[in-house]
Amino acid sequence: MHRIRRLSAALTVAGVVGVAAPAVASATSLVTISGATSSYPLVSLLAAKYVKLHPHKIRFKIAQGGTTVGITDVKNGSVTIADVAQEPTGADAGLDFYPIAKYAICVVTNKANTLSNLTPSVVTGIFTGKIKTWSAVPGATASGSIDVYSRTAVAGVLTSFKSLLLEGKSVVSSASEEATEGLMRQAVEGDPDGIGFLSNYQADKGGLNSVSYNGVACNKTTAAAGQYAGVSVFFEVTKGTATGAAATFINWIDKSPAAKKIIASQWVVIG
Repeated sequence: MHRIRRLSAALTVAGVVGVAAPAVASATSLVTISGATSSYPLVSLLAAKYVKLHPHKIRFKIAQGGTTVGITDVKNGSVTIADVAQEPTGADAGLDFYPIAKYAICVVTNKANTLSNLTPSVVTGIFTGKIKTWSAVPGATASGSIDVYSRTAVAGVLTSFKSLLLEGKSVVSSASEEATEGLMRQAVEGDPDGIGFLSNYQADKGGLNSVSYNGVACNKTTAAAGQYAGVSVFFEVTKGTATGAAATFINWIDKSPAAKKIIASQWVVIG
């Protein structure tokens, strides 16, 4: 079975990367990571800080591709850690999930469509294809056909979006599917009739209109306060209990003030 775990502050490893013998004390450990594009900016910042704090001790190779890709890679041993942007499922047997941060999933429209708020029923109607034109959406300044943008099936943000904001329903099959968060943001930025969903990190970059959900704005503050409905978790995931360099890195994320500062800059710290 899968497990959601928090590493103990006291690890049975020596030094930064858990080396035990003086002969290998200066060796550089490699930690390979793949998975969610939504958590990639955060994990990249955390890894860069960790390397800076421990020069010549550890290096990271981080790839994107989507939550499902990361899970597949860590299961078959291709990577040390998977970046995952959704809760574990029944298919995740043998994996350990370590929560590192929370994030909000924001509904976004083009900057020209200054829609301020959507009710849960209207969000569901739009993304499932039941509401097809902006003229049928209260408060919309666009008036044409609604262009729905979604993510590819490997995206953890898509799974979390459906679970948290779509009542578990699927996005309409005619939606344009984007492979990354960056491509989703660019697509909606370039389409006056577009609507999509992004983590708050991407939604806050400017160039988009972030829509309140059921009267609550989507941002780090409302997510941290527990006011916003669409809040999910970023996990670092290992095959079995994390060990060695992976364990020390994940433990540092969980315990270090430096890591908490990075997380709090644009995401939500897990208490």
